[in-house]
Amino acid sequence: MKCLLCWRESRSSDGLCFYHAEAHRSLSEGYRRWCRAYGYGVIDKIIDKRRYLERLLELSECGEWVKDVAKMELKRLKEEEDC
Repeated sequence: MKCLLCWRESRSSDGLCFYHAEAHRSLSEGYRRWCRAYGYGVIDKIIDKRRYLERLLELSECGEWVKDVAKMELKRLKEEEDC
């Protein structure tokens, strides 16, 4: 099976290749640290996660794999809101 975000082979249950899976792990851990640092609660997390992901997309220091995953996560958040 191919990665959801590129042409590489996916070996993970989430459908991502090794590189995008690592980017997802890094992004998730960074978000948890960000929430702890700013003291956000469970209710605020959906809105703040969107802001966190949008901010990452603006950073030139952020790698392409992380940006790919951030775009995918933003799309998922939008789909959840539309339901």
